[in-house]
Amino acid sequence: MPAWTIISPENPVNDPERHPMWMNVYRVMKAVYHVLDTSNEPSSTIDEVKHIATLEYALSQEKEGPPEISSLVIHLRLSSQTDARFDVALHDSDMQIKDKVQNTCISLPGELAPVLMDISWFVREFVIRRSATIEWTPDWDCSFGRRMIWDQMQKEKYHQRVSQQETAGGTDTSRIGCSSCPIGRCKNCRVLSCRSANCCESSEPPIVWCARHENNVLCLPCLEEQGSKRELEKCPACKSWCCSKDIRKCIGHPINIPSVSRASCLNYLQHMMTIFSQPAKVHPPKYRSCGQCKLLGWRRCPGRLCWSKRNAICPECTSGGITCACQKVWACDVCAEHDSSIFIRCPRCDRPFCTSCTYIDRCRRCSRATLCYDCAEETSDVDECAKEASDVCDCAKETLYVDDSTEDEYDGVVEKFATLSGTCGSCGEKVCSRCAPKASEWFSCAGCQKNRYSRTGRAHARNVPTNLAYTITDAQASSGVVNV
Repeated sequence: MPAWTIISPENPVNDPERHPMWMNVYRVMKAVYHVLDTSNEPSSTIDEVKHIATLEYALSQEKEGPPEISSLVIHLRLSSQTDARFDVALHDSDMQIKDKVQNTCISLPGELAPVLMDISWFVREFVIRRSATIEWTPDWDCSFGRRMIWDQMQKEKYHQRVSQQETAGGTDTSRIGCSSCPIGRCKNCRVLSCRSANCCESSEPPIVWCARHENNVLCLPCLEEQGSKRELEKCPACKSWCCSKDIRKCIGHPINIPSVSRASCLNYLQHMMTIFSQPAKVHPPKYRSCGQCKLLGWRRCPGRLCWSKRNAICPECTSGGITCACQKVWACDVCAEHDSSIFIRCPRCDRPFCTSCTYIDRCRRCSRATLCYDCAEETSDVDECAKEASDVCDCAKETLYVDDSTEDEYDGVVEKFATLSGTCGSCGEKVCSRCAPKASEWFSCAGCQKNRYSRTGRAHARNVPTNLAYTITDAQASSGVVNV
């Protein structure tokens, strides 16, 4: 008996060479498992990897003409099983599901009647057209031949539906499509429908498509069966359909985040960020808007290891974030506290400022921060106090490079901050008095040094010959004679 393996882990839903009956057989399979084996019911077409469905048919030639279908059965099983668990008989007048493990039979749900008719119709048309075509070749049994037959059947079905809906005498039998609207084809089930939402011929079934990628077309039944990972989403702002990858979304702030010391090393922070992405979220993925629209209250955190994974963050999850005094940079609560690449904290008031903010500065080499603008104004003669404190530390510790420090005479708290007193000879970036050498004209910051070493290494690599052009023997070296 001829048989097609319609669904298997090796034949996913996005495979362009899949069988045209993939979606119809999937709908039958989902209904069968929903009734008889709920624990193994497929969740969505996107995640379907554990079931195998085979469509088998038998032919009989009792009279002249094309052969007739004597049997049509769908065999269903898990990929971990070797024998079929369910047999769905489609050709008998009483269509039934047979559970071969429980040895029971039940009737198919009535809502599957259109799907079963499509499957029977396709097999019958495939057999008839194969037997009637003189030029039929084995290549027509491949996915291209089957898909071409199914596409032609969908055109005929669409034309019949349009003809029934148009007024008498107004139908042009040579035309496929409605009077003034273009048609679209669902890329999953291949059904045809009108693209205009206001057209009455588009209701069987409605189709949607991406506003940016017009070839990404899906009918609503196929879209709903993709579950939470569906390919198209509607923008809440402009109400247009877009590819899910083009829609900004918030994945939800983790519910339980353990506290992490601000002084933790980067590896430990990275480990903690991995933990943050695992626990339950305050809400499931929440879609924001397409790239052309903006919603109030949504933000994006620049943190390299942020729990949001560079996605947008909804107003519900942004409540604990921090904004720089310049109002240009925002970061979530976790990244603002631990990612030093986003904010610089004033050594005195501990307020955060973004790295490009003019309210504060830091040493290009050691990254120590200066006082913020407000604290610098409040502290009288900051540079002189820092120098005196540095001299005291120099005498006490007998070392040249120590922290600049000053003591608040009112509260007795020792505050350490950088005093920028030197500049990089290459890029002009400022460095603190501890990092700036006496001969500042030859000094280069770490970034410029790295670039210079890189250029020097490339130049050296270009100048070194790949093959030695001459050799020097011990005797020639001692005599001073060299052969070139």
